[in-house]
Amino acid sequence: MRGFKRRRGMYAARLDPDERDVVAALVADVADLLGGGRLESRIPVSPGDGTPRMRIEPLPPPSDPAVRRLLPDASRDDPEVAAEFRRLTEDDLRAGKIARLTRLWELLSTPAAGWRADAFVVPPQDAQDVASAITDLRLVLAERLGIRTDDQAERLYEALLDSPNAQPADEPGQILDPDARRYLVAVYGALSWLQESLVDLLLHDLRAGGRATSG
Repeated sequence: MRGFKRRRGMYAARLDPDERDVVAALVADVADLLGGGRLESRIPVSPGDGTPRMRIEPLPPPSDPAVRRLLPDASRDDPEVAAEFRRLTEDDLRAGKIARLTRLWELLSTPAAGWRADAFVVPPQDAQDVASAITDLRLVLAERLGIRTDDQAERLYEALLDSPNAQPADEPGQILDPDARRYLVAVYGALSWLQESLVDLLLHDLRAGGRATSG
C-alpha cells in the first residue's frame, strides 16, 4: 500500500488486490451495520432517500457500541436532550454515512480507466467524503479493539508488532483472539496512514487555493 499523491488532477494511492478487497469488505460491513444492506448486492437498503423527515416516536441509542460510536449521544449529561436530538437527526446522519461509504465502495470496486491496475483513484470532488468514510471505518475498528485515544492506538500498534499476544493498556471493548487482534490492528494502522496522506493533500490544496485567491 502506498499513500495518496496528486496525479493527473486526481488523488491516487496504490492498493494491491488483497488490500483493496480487505478495505472494500470492511466498507461493506460498516454500511451494513448502519442499516444500508450489503453493498455487494448492489441493492443497498438505505434508511432514507435523502428527504428530511420527522420521527414521532422516541429513538433508542444503537445497541452495538460500534454503531453508537458512529452515532454518539449529543449530550452525555442530559438523556432527554440526547434522545430528542437522536429522534430528529439520526436517520439523516445514517443516510449520509451510508452514501459516503457507498461511494468509497464504488471507487474501490471499479478499476479506474487509464490507470495501472493497483491504482486507487479518488476524484477531487469525492475526496472529503472518502476521508470521512475512512474515519467511520477507523471508528468501528477502534471500538472493536477498545481504542479510545491516539496514544493508546500507537501503543497497541507498536506492542503487537513485537508480540501478537499483547493487550492494550485499557480493557478492550470485546475479547479478540491474538490473530484477529493483530489483523484488525494492521488494518487500522493502514487506514490511518491512508487517510492521513489524503487529508494532507486536501489541506495542501486548500492552502494553495487560498494563496491563489488572496494573491
